[in-house]
Amino acid sequence: MKKIMTFVLLCFIFVIFGKLNSNAGQYDNLPKGKNYLSLSNVLVLETPEYYAQTIEPIRVKNHTAYTLVFDFEFLGQLTMDLSSVFVEIEEDSGVNHSNYITEDRLNERAYFEFTTSDEWIHIAFMPNGNTNGYNAMLYEGTYQDFDGFLPYVNSSEIMSYQGLIPMDYDHPLTIDQIKSYVTAYNSQGYAIAYDVISDSYSASSKLPGTYQMTFQATHNLITKRYILDIKIFDLTSPIISVPNLIEIPLAEKIDVNQIKSFLEVTDNVDIMDSANLSILNDTYTSATTVGTYYVLFEASDLSGNKSTLEVPVTLVDKKGPVITGPQMIYLYTTDTPLSNSSILSKYKAVDDVDGSVSVSISYNLYNQTLTPGTYQMTISSSDAQLNTTNKNITIHVIENKGPIFETNEKIIEKSVADTMTDAEIIAWFKGQLELSGIQATNLNIIFSEYKDNEKLSGSYYVYLSYESNGLTETTRVRIDVIEDENMIPFTLYISIASGLLIAGLGITYYVKKKRI
Repeated sequence: MKKIMTFVLLCFIFVIFGKLNSNAGQYDNLPKGKNYLSLSNVLVLETPEYYAQTIEPIRVKNHTAYTLVFDFEFLGQLTMDLSSVFVEIEEDSGVNHSNYITEDRLNERAYFEFTTSDEWIHIAFMPNGNTNGYNAMLYEGTYQDFDGFLPYVNSSEIMSYQGLIPMDYDHPLTIDQIKSYVTAYNSQGYAIAYDVISDSYSASSKLPGTYQMTFQATHNLITKRYILDIKIFDLTSPIISVPNLIEIPLAEKIDVNQIKSFLEVTDNVDIMDSANLSILNDTYTSATTVGTYYVLFEASDLSGNKSTLEVPVTLVDKKGPVITGPQMIYLYTTDTPLSNSSILSKYKAVDDVDGSVSVSISYNLYNQTLTPGTYQMTISSSDAQLNTTNKNITIHVIENKGPIFETNEKIIEKSVADTMTDAEIIAWFKGQLELSGIQATNLNIIFSEYKDNEKLSGSYYVYLSYESNGLTETTRVRIDVIEDENMIPFTLYISIASGLLIAGLGITYYVKKKRI
């Protein structure tokens, strides 16, 4: 609509005409030109012949020098004897100015100078040659100030005109276009030339405001002016734009005024930026959940042109939970394997929007193994928006077992041996011999070095005798009491030594016992 109005205004230039007051104050009704003498106010007298007088008084400035001047054509035959031609001027105050005119034959003129003491004068007598000449003039100043005859211009005559051209800043007019809207005519209606005597528009920046061009034309020795105001309007509103979609993490929600920095503001005239925006409506500030909200912004330039833009602002949750817990877990092969729930209990997940959330195992190579090695696992957690965080951990299964001894039936557990009587030991020994194919009878403990030395480190023998195949055999069992921490405690080792005597050879057994 504004563009249409601009076109109309420029097509039909709205020109305001008005008179400019060339004389102000108490003398505002003085003639507009230099000449105070209106020939239409002159009455030719019958006597004396070739003289005239004014019909109505002439308004002048008091205490001011004036000159009445005539050319020879106006004086006619009076030029034959100018020394006898006189002028008489009466003032309302009663002061009279009467004297002979002064001749300027070189320029073919004659003049009469006087100084007023009142504001109204009446020319009682002035020469008039009854010719077709019209060059008679009364002007302010002395004869030395005379610069040519000028016609009388009535005080009601319009000497200056004014006009206004409204102009859209975005569609400026050229100087030639402006000149084409102004034409000067003579009294016969023919166009005449004019001059541009002042111009604040051409060299201006042509920003919104008022500039002025003054045109001047002269016809019949009368100069008039046309003062044209060029008022430039800014009719274009600022432009608000959003270069990118605005997404803000809900947990990092910013003040609505900070959202202005995401916008751009441009104007055809004024330098504007997002700081010039104001907020008309806002559903974003009160938002507490993920979603899209709206802020209505307004931009206003210095000319009062306004524009608005409703900007969507989306609160998002794109950040997964933060999982805390050990990066590595160490286990020994002698430890009880960790269950999945035990492992998960070591981890916590907190989301910036949803708070505490659950954790789960999404990848598992551990699976409660007891085999030494490193095993990868992945702990995962997701929030309500399905943003998922993964934490990779390592399970270290470490070997910490010593040697393991295997025993045969010839070894009695120490804990068992400590509860056996000598008879029971002999019966056990007999059974071991039988397993070796030896039938033994009459087994007896002959002597025991171990007895009463159970708590002292050292090697002790228990001597035994038995009969086999009609022969009496002897053997011994060696008991070693040691402080070896790696030994299985309370275990009695009895083994057939390399000196085992079969069929007449002695049999030697060894027992190792950890000192208590």
